[in-house]
Amino acid sequence: MGVGIQMMKTVLFIFNIFLTLSGIGIIIAGALILTEMADFNRIAESDLVKMAIAMIVGGAIVTIVAFVGCLGAMRESYTLLMAFAGLLVAIFIMELTVGICAAVFKTDYKVAFKESLSESLHHVLSSRGVRGDNNYYDVSNVGAGGTYGTAYDAIDGRDKNYWDVLQRQFKCCGVDGPKDWPDKIRPISCCLDKFCWGDTAVYHQVGCYDTLVEKIHASTTVLVYVGVGIAFVEILGIFLTCWWLTPFKVKRTKSSRFTMAEICKDTLNHNQNC
Repeated sequence: MGVGIQMMKTVLFIFNIFLTLSGIGIIIAGALILTEMADFNRIAESDLVKMAIAMIVGGAIVTIVAFVGCLGAMRESYTLLMAFAGLLVAIFIMELTVGICAAVFKTDYKVAFKESLSESLHHVLSSRGVRGDNNYYDVSNVGAGGTYGTAYDAIDGRDKNYWDVLQRQFKCCGVDGPKDWPDKIRPISCCLDKFCWGDTAVYHQVGCYDTLVEKIHASTTVLVYVGVGIAFVEILGIFLTCWWLTPFKVKRTKSSRFTMAEICKDTLNHNQNC
């Protein structure tokens, strides 16, 4: 019996070490996504950023739960291990709920995301241009060497810079393509090379919406596989914990029955003596 309990204790402890590493990995993955998508989120509200924050919080919760499991296994604590199993069940239900909601609202999210990008671009265009700004190409003043940004005043530099970062980083142009930008305010960040002329053929032809949706899809696909893997790990943890708790439950039940029997016996003896 002692060898069996020691083996179960070792298996459960190793499992919780693995669960701890999984939690830390989720935190790191969430932080990387959050860092990469920071500028992009300033242009259009992205559920991917919210998902990254949720990953960081979820990873922290998984790590804490794993610590409870490790502590329960080391101390052979029935109470801590029961709490550990209950927390694993709760986390599994939450993950399942989030996955179902994400699948149901996938189409609505794409529509809202495209509208958000279009509104951001419209805000930049409605702000007009900054005289002498070398980030924007004015095809109405093209000469032998090219003349940049002489047509407009008072562009919002913050939003404009975010679009430049987005278009350079993801090699895209506009929401659906370079034609989203008027000729007089077409960003150099859309150029295939460092500089380009007014012909739309020398700009990135893919819109930022399609590029970002593809990237989000790739990221969420990875997250789905990771989530499914962690869900299986959690189910395994629930079974391992129940396996570990079985002898303790039997022992506690026998102990409880023995105690009640002793109480009854003592009570009868006391009545007889009286």
